[in-house]
Amino acid sequence: MKQLLLTLYLLIGMSHSQYAQKVIPLYNGKVPNSKEIADLTDSIMVYDTGAKKITVITRVATPDLTVFLPDKNKANGIAIIICPGGGYSGVAIDHEGYAIAKKLNESGIAAFVLKYRLPITKFVENKEIVPLQDAQRAIELVRENAKEWE
Repeated sequence: MKQLLLTLYLLIGMSHSQYAQKVIPLYNGKVPNSKEIADLTDSIMVYDTGAKKITVITRVATPDLTVFLPDKNKANGIAIIICPGGGYSGVAIDHEGYAIAKKLNESGIAAFVLKYRLPITKFVENKEIVPLQDAQRAIELVRENAKEWE
């Protein structure tokens, strides 16, 4: 029985692995304009609206880009970087990020969800530029990897 469960787990994992999304950090090493704060992590809030749960990241310690690539037979060569909203008080990552990316994939569009830093002076220097700095870096990463991601 254990062998059967292990085999099923491996088969399911392998069949879903082609659809697994890749998360890549925006920066290697020190994140520019971030303050050195030990053990700083992302802060995530989940709001239950009754019909659905809304996930909002209220503190971004590690900006990154989640890659959503369409099936190769649907891919049309278009790519979009999604910057989920939140009025600079949070990043509504699920319904304004991942859900939109999945919909775009259905139309053959490659989508990249940006988890960008918020302009909070407690965590960043030059708060006026950090969200834009992260967006610019996301554009660089997509362009650098365009051939690989087709």
